[in-house]
Amino acid sequence: CLQCFEQGEELPRKGHTMIDSLFIVSGAGNHVVERHFRGNTPRIHCEPFMEKLRASDKAEGIPAVICGNRRHVLIHILREKMVFLAVVTQEEPPLAILELLDRVHQVLARYLGEVSEDTLRQNFSTVYLLLDEMIDSGLPFTTELNSLESIIAPPSAISKVVQAVSGSSTQVLSDVPPEAKGQGGSTLGALTSALGASTHTQIGGASAEVWWRRQNVVYASNEIYVDIVESIDCICNSQGHMVSGGINGDILVNSKLSGIPEVLMTLRNPGVLQNASFHPCVRLHRFERDKALSFIPPDGEFTLASYWIPDLALNMPFNFNVTVNYHAEHGKLQISVNPKLSVTMQHKQMLIDKFCVNVRLPEDIASATLSCQGGTVRFDSDTKVVVWHIGKLAGQENRCEGTLVYATDPKDGSSRIPAEEKSAAQLAFVIKGWAISGIRLDSCEVSSTTYTPYKASRYTTTSGKMDYRIA
Repeated sequence: CLQCFEQGEELPRKGHTMIDSLFIVSGAGNHVVERHFRGNTPRIHCEPFMEKLRASDKAEGIPAVICGNRRHVLIHILREKMVFLAVVTQEEPPLAILELLDRVHQVLARYLGEVSEDTLRQNFSTVYLLLDEMIDSGLPFTTELNSLESIIAPPSAISKVVQAVSGSSTQVLSDVPPEAKGQGGSTLGALTSALGASTHTQIGGASAEVWWRRQNVVYASNEIYVDIVESIDCICNSQGHMVSGGINGDILVNSKLSGIPEVLMTLRNPGVLQNASFHPCVRLHRFERDKALSFIPPDGEFTLASYWIPDLALNMPFNFNVTVNYHAEHGKLQISVNPKLSVTMQHKQMLIDKFCVNVRLPEDIASATLSCQGGTVRFDSDTKVVVWHIGKLAGQENRCEGTLVYATDPKDGSSRIPAEEKSAAQLAFVIKGWAISGIRLDSCEVSSTTYTPYKASRYTTTSGKMDYRIA
């Protein structure tokens, strides 16, 4: 197949599938939903993953890809304490399967509000209808939210009343009006019409070219919101210099616009989107030519673009320092953090909030006596982690220091001094009103409409996986 691909020939598609079966499992290990697309996969093939789930205190530490046996590979994601597990028997790109599982979760979250064991069981018919539309014979089929909402109505209290009275589901929408079905004068038709739960709608997008946007969108108040969210993933050495890392960014849009509007967004520094993936609605030729985002938006919330910036010279808006020394009698821990005035004074709307520091210490530390200036601090003796919650990072310097008590050797009662063991600190925070990459939205123009919409934008920077090595 690889040779056919390199020679430009069409790959054989007979019997091709991406995933054989999909299981949705609770954090407790209960099978909630299972859907088979190619044959019937017994649950016994999921046991290699289930054993790791039962033995692990944190499901986040389980590898995303597990080889169950010579034939079955288990690929999963964890969302809201629910595991989306795919069983694969053919050679497939794992990232594509992970992306499909994430899209399944996004769609279920949009329909159910919260993806939990209870909501899945209460709306099992909706869940199975969605899975049938999203995945056909193990391959992605319809995954766009607007297209799915035009086919399957989200569950509501009104639809459940109609379903209980009629004894049939009204979730699958139809092009045929109720009158054409002979239901125009029936009691059920009157009840459905009075409750506003009519099943008559137009299936499909606004046109063949704009398949991602549903038809006949009307709002009393027309609004469009743009959220630029960036996450920092990095590893810093003991001197505070970045060893590896970069920025993950998403341009999130919440569109509540009537009709079929044209939106044109211009950025102050479009070079940030050099390594980016765009929503199908974006006109790529326009972006390549003018570096502007031109599109007809889907209705509701969607991700307009996702980008990655590899950068080893990030200018953090705070100073952070941590030292751990092991003396003969006890150890000494010192942490200090304060906002960097050169950055905060330049961006006065910036707010550094929910700041938290976790310092993992060696197993030979039995206890710790800690005090802090700003926030609260505690030592978890089970995980050997110092947790310092600062909260809002204001102008003053925040300090935390304490004494570390060594564990004793049960044989001779001597102190077990850590032998040059390395420690690491993890940071967590949310910065509102600021994007670390410097990306800014210059303008957002809405045309092909008869109204003037309300427009707003926000910037947020969060910590991803940030590790500071401690010498």
